[in-house]
Amino acid sequence: MKELFVKVFRNVLSYQYKIFPNRPDSWENNRNNNMLDNFVLYADESELFRAKVQTVANIPGGRYFDTIVPGLFKIKCFVNPRLFYGRIHGICNTYDLDGQLINENSIETVVGENGAPISLDRWLVHDTQSKKPKPPMTLTSAAWSAGCFIMSPSNLKALGDILDAYKIQSGELINAELIDE
Repeated sequence: MKELFVKVFRNVLSYQYKIFPNRPDSWENNRNNNMLDNFVLYADESELFRAKVQTVANIPGGRYFDTIVPGLFKIKCFVNPRLFYGRIHGICNTYDLDGQLINENSIETVVGENGAPISLDRWLVHDTQSKKPKPPMTLTSAAWSAGCFIMSPSNLKALGDILDAYKIQSGELINAELIDE
């Protein structure tokens, strides 16, 4: 069977996500250059799937430095959706702009002084639907990322369908690379 591989091509304009760079974060200001990046799934050298994605952390009140750095990483397929709709995937074995490790569970384990985790937030590939408990297919006004790769619901479904056709199971890893261009 052909080997699957993902390449994510980040348009460097995506780093300029504020309409007015000197103004504070806001839902109105943080929507510049939204979803300029491309998520491409290959089987060997053949392109199977391509979707526009948001890869730079742009969510108001979030942390820009939670953005994944260019380089090699893994996609963990069909992880537990928890508060998300759709069949989502984890981003793992990489770093964010702060240099913090995103581990094999798609989390950045930041520990407090007592050694207990401060946050167990996950880095994911998910869609633009609002989180639960809002009704399914309630779309956000832009692709809001807290470090995740965000695509449309129809593209997330199409990606899942292709992975199903290749008999990819929950928890399987796919090699990936993020490239700035």
